[in-house]
Amino acid sequence: MTIKDLAAELDLSITTISRALNGYSDVGERTRQKVEGAAKRLGYRPNRNAQRLVLQRTHNIAWVQSDNELKYLDPHFAEVMAGVLAQAREVNYDIVLTSHGKDREIATYDRYVRDNSVDGFIVDLPREDDQRIGFLLDSGRPFVVHGREPRCDRYGWVDMDNYGNFYRLARLLVANGHRRIAFINGDEAFNYALYRHRAVRHAVADSGLPEDTVTVYNSAHPMGDAGFRLTREALADPAITAIIYSSILLLVEGYEAWAAAAPRHGQPIALATMDDVLRHIDRTRYLPRVTFVRSSLKDAGLALIDELSRQCDRHAAPQGTLIPSYFDVVPGLDPGSIDEPLPPQRRDHIG
Repeated sequence: MTIKDLAAELDLSITTISRALNGYSDVGERTRQKVEGAAKRLGYRPNRNAQRLVLQRTHNIAWVQSDNELKYLDPHFAEVMAGVLAQAREVNYDIVLTSHGKDREIATYDRYVRDNSVDGFIVDLPREDDQRIGFLLDSGRPFVVHGREPRCDRYGWVDMDNYGNFYRLARLLVANGHRRIAFINGDEAFNYALYRHRAVRHAVADSGLPEDTVTVYNSAHPMGDAGFRLTREALADPAITAIIYSSILLLVEGYEAWAAAAPRHGQPIALATMDDVLRHIDRTRYLPRVTFVRSSLKDAGLALIDELSRQCDRHAAPQGTLIPSYFDVVPGLDPGSIDEPLPPQRRDHIG
């Protein structure tokens, strides 16, 4: 079955068939559905090489990584990739995963733009005023960012509410009487950790408490086994009554240190963490002791491809997608503050 056969079957032009199958907006919805239904029923599959020549499309998406082997061992990255690969398969895209050498980050993006070998880009772990985003905005090529920075109204993005989630976690602990809190965060070179830190500080300040209510401990990216070391450092302060973890990985590593210190610490310690729904971690063993805020990284991976295919296939304007978050508060903590809105001056904060 060729596109010519399909056109004859439907009594439509080859151009109409091609534009319908490739999502062009000048084809009516009834016609599009008719063409897609017939193509599926008759077993038509487009010739990818011919498509590339006629439509100047590759159906490739570039995902450029830093030259850091540890990144590929990071369960957070693996979870996002699972979603990206699953949805790319559904919409007939291939992922070109590559890395750049030292000082070659923008040159790598420029090579893909100049040789037209990909239709769009995934950018992850954004930084403030990220040069990758600036380059892609200037290039006019479709791209989607896993995360946000100040120019997020100009590009497609997928994110969780980092700021809102951690503001609420800190406010929850303060509302339940905690006045010495350790925050074990990720790498603040990246915006997800920077915004989480900012949220915790703002929640404490808005509660009228002094800045030293919170002590922040940072890990490098990827987090690795920093949780045990940083938890032990935090518990060296006998006044600490609560710990917030930026990732369940940090909690899992730190839980052993907490369990060892608990009998001699003299008071119960409240634990709270971000849970990215990493499938290799069974969180049930922590449920009686730990408050979770859950948001799926795999769902984020699916949404990244959905957003990029909107731009590439339908020529749609970029838009942002916020992955839902769900709080699971342990018994013994009053959860009332979770559902309270953020103060007016905090509601529009980029997260």
